[in-house]
Amino acid sequence: MKRNGILTNGLVAFVSLFFLAGCITSGDETVYGSKIKVGDTLPQFSVTTNTGTTVSDESLQGAVGVIVFFYSPCTDCKHDMPIVNEVYERLRDNNGIRWIAISRSEGEEAVSAYWTSNDFTLPYSAQDDRTVYDLFAHSGVPRIYVSDANGVVRALYDDSVPLDGDAFERTLLSLLH
Repeated sequence: MKRNGILTNGLVAFVSLFFLAGCITSGDETVYGSKIKVGDTLPQFSVTTNTGTTVSDESLQGAVGVIVFFYSPCTDCKHDMPIVNEVYERLRDNNGIRWIAISRSEGEEAVSAYWTSNDFTLPYSAQDDRTVYDLFAHSGVPRIYVSDANGVVRALYDDSVPLDGDAFERTLLSLLH
């Protein structure tokens, strides 16, 4: 009996680490976190959304920009993405805020299925590789960058603390002034 319990506990630990690795893995495990910090200017990037619209650092100029990096199997993303989508739904008609969710190494089929199964309405860009993500961070998702109308990052949310939707919304609204 004792051996069976040890095997079960070992299997649970292994499976847990496997799923968590999806949230933090990178090519260089010694480096963790964001390359872009609060006060930095957004890097040059351009992605195409699920509706065919192009979103870039330039297209975010003149508005509050919200850039969300995610990976659908990630446990932290499964917690934060519904909150992000709820805030998006409340503020989507505000032309002063522009939104984009960008997958980290996850193609259209998987992202589309994830969006559909969760009834998300937030615009997304499925990226098969890490090219855009690597401009912003070494590792870790979810990762949310909020920029002001000049493209300067004013807030950064990551997987270190669960996302508080009300505080997130207040941050976005405070940048509209």
